[in-house]
Amino acid sequence: MPFNGVRLEYALEGSSNYVTWMEVVEDNGLKEFIDNDIPKAVADDAQNSRYWKKCAAKVRWIILEGVRDHIVSNVHGKDTLYEMWQAMNFFS
Repeated sequence: MPFNGVRLEYALEGSSNYVTWMEVVEDNGLKEFIDNDIPKAVADDAQNSRYWKKCAAKVRWIILEGVRDHIVSNVHGKDTLYEMWQAMNFFS
């Protein structure tokens, strides 16, 4: 199920629907960005840098737009996608 916008039935609420919501991240091929602290690609490698920025923007969008309001405050302002994901520690 590719992420084309917020679908409230899939918006992450907490541990109760984590598995269903996680399918959105996996289906978009972005799970590696939240499982690992992937460093930003080096500037001299333009192709990898564009790929990293594109994926990072998509993950950030999915997280910020795909969670319920009460979760946004936990993840907003984190420096990396991994830190954003770790801030949602209710599924651990």
